[in-house]
Amino acid sequence: MKNKNKPQIIIFGAGNIGRSFIAPVFTNGGYEAVFADVSPAVLDALKERSSYTLVEITDNNKTEHEIQPVRAIHAGDLTAVAEELEKTEICATSVGAGALPAVLKTIAQAVKNRKRPLDIILAENLKGASALAKSIFEEAGIPAEEQKKRIGFIETSIGKMVPIMPDDLKDSDPLLCYAEPYNTLIVDKDAFKGRIPEIPDLMPVSPIAPWVARKLYIHNFGHAAAAYTGHVHNPDAVYIWETLENNKTSALVEKAMKISAEALLKEYPEIFSREDLFSHVEDLISRFRNRALGDTVYRVGRDLKRKLNRFDRVVGALELANKHNLDTGAHLEVFTSALQILPPPGPDGKTDPQDAEVVQAARKINPEDFLKDIVRMDPVSEPRLAALLIKALNKLRGKS
Repeated sequence: MKNKNKPQIIIFGAGNIGRSFIAPVFTNGGYEAVFADVSPAVLDALKERSSYTLVEITDNNKTEHEIQPVRAIHAGDLTAVAEELEKTEICATSVGAGALPAVLKTIAQAVKNRKRPLDIILAENLKGASALAKSIFEEAGIPAEEQKKRIGFIETSIGKMVPIMPDDLKDSDPLLCYAEPYNTLIVDKDAFKGRIPEIPDLMPVSPIAPWVARKLYIHNFGHAAAAYTGHVHNPDAVYIWETLENNKTSALVEKAMKISAEALLKEYPEIFSREDLFSHVEDLISRFRNRALGDTVYRVGRDLKRKLNRFDRVVGALELANKHNLDTGAHLEVFTSALQILPPPGPDGKTDPQDAEVVQAARKINPEDFLKDIVRMDPVSEPRLAALLIKALNKLRGKS
């Protein structure tokens, strides 16, 4: 039953981030959260209970929070989706890159004839999510000029870390979720078309680009650095916290993250301060060490084709450091560490075959072709960056 006394947010995707982050931010701010999902178990549980338990975990503490009020509708029920969207000024997506186009198409169809503004928080770890959304809405019959008037595509910087739930816990309660106690949702202030919610954990920023870069080149990069260099120094390590028990790994990770921080300070001097960025680095390393999260080297390091992409965390952070004439040694070590030994095995005890192919390709094909095929960059058009990477790849192959 709808809570008539509260504003509501429609959250497409009742997965980890939707339940552990987006819904708590808004329910804590006085909203009712209405999940749109397709999982029968999740939908049935939400409809039966109208609440669920979020457990915030650290090494020394577990704090339970009852998240309410919440409701649920089936994301495939276009009539129900349209009816709920008509009642609200804001919704959010947290479904992942694969499902996002279909969800956006559903939203676009539901609000095609809507006249008042609708703001859509894109809580996705996906570069260019707003551009994708705009193109899908245009294909659905909402022209770009009309979108500018009434549809806000709100980019975000998602810093929340959520552990993989053990199967036995998921089986016992499909709504139970564990997460770290971090609840700041950074959003693009300039993209809103309607009223910006005034709630404690929502942080509107302008412009959003520096904050997205901070997430990618400090948080994501630092996490990857712990996985890749940690795996080289301790191939038997299963968890990220284990890799940081190694002094060589922890020192290199901290150095690399602080160089990224210096690069961001030079890139966005009007946005950041060294004190704030270095404090952010120290906080992240402390959070990476949280044993209770159970974050694995496999999960953080997998998908090398994406994570070594020219515009992603490792090469992107390297390029930014190089652009500002900073020491790139630590960044290059992270890059080569990702390719030095076979990736760690996953839960099934096997190494991801696609990641294994990337590691083998670093030795089998010449560096220029590796940059084209894997890093997705043209060595000719970006000679300065290419020179650094080619030298690192040749060193990896035992060539000077």
